[in-house]
Amino acid sequence: MILSARHFPILVTGAGGLLGRALGRRLQALVAQTPPSGLVAQMPSSGQPHSRGRLCHGALRLTDLAELDVTDGRAVAAAVRDLAPRTVFHLAAWTDVDGAEAHPAEARRVNAEAAELVARAAAGVGALTVYISTDFVFDGAKPGLYVEEDAANPQSVYGRTKYEGEVRVRAAAPPSHLVVRTAWLYGTGRARNFIDVILAAARQGRPLRVVTDQVGCPTWAEDLADALVALVEADARGTFHACGAGEASRWDMAAEALRAAGIDAPVERITSAEMPRPAPRPARAVLSTEKLARVTGFPFPPWQESIRAYVRSAECGMRNAE
Repeated sequence: MILSARHFPILVTGAGGLLGRALGRRLQALVAQTPPSGLVAQMPSSGQPHSRGRLCHGALRLTDLAELDVTDGRAVAAAVRDLAPRTVFHLAAWTDVDGAEAHPAEARRVNAEAAELVARAAAGVGALTVYISTDFVFDGAKPGLYVEEDAANPQSVYGRTKYEGEVRVRAAAPPSHLVVRTAWLYGTGRARNFIDVILAAARQGRPLRVVTDQVGCPTWAEDLADALVALVEADARGTFHACGAGEASRWDMAAEALRAAGIDAPVERITSAEMPRPAPRPARAVLSTEKLARVTGFPFPPWQESIRAYVRSAECGMRNAE
């Protein structure tokens, strides 16, 4: 994995989330492997070097809510002005799909209004804004693969706020933005993801009932982090889809995770109507990553391969923690 010095300094929002953790590890490794003189592009506006050890030298700042409230325009402007980044990965988001239905104003503030604040501040210093979006911008009615040019038609508050975020980012940073849509993200984080929930329930002997009529692209945060680095290194601009290769139902995803963990547990097939949720889900939102592969040369692994790798890494982490 390569990310040239011309893309530094880098600011990351939402660095404590699934994707933020995966991307942060990669960026930290890149900084640690690169002589500081190769990373210093600009002195912070304060005229003083940053003071956070090896990761400083004006190269990288990883922020989560405690360090940067992205809904605070003044705080965002100050963070960008201080670091003078060349690349801003805006990963902070409201990701509680069902919770957004009950809190639409809060979801909009984070997913749309804050995205514009970040993109506008980044554009002011000539930085690239990388904004993460979702397959929920589509209605799920297309039988084939969704390409980047397909019309959006979000059906949930979450999907609408993320699509509004796309529109605002494009308007705030027209010459220098990347909108990256992904789907069904899982990985190591503070909260349990779908795979973790399935495996925990199976180990506890609880019954498993999983829908078969929601089809999408399971995506490991580690693979997505690699794709983001590849897009930035390729100087890509515009809108891209980035997700695991192939397609699966939620039932398929659960069954693969159980196989990977060596757990023999029955999984009942049900429909979405049998497990109603506050927010509607796209029935079929399979994203084409052909454009990303063409521009970057980065191939997403088959989704089954990534689930197996994730389960292995999670089990290794549990053993090390014992």
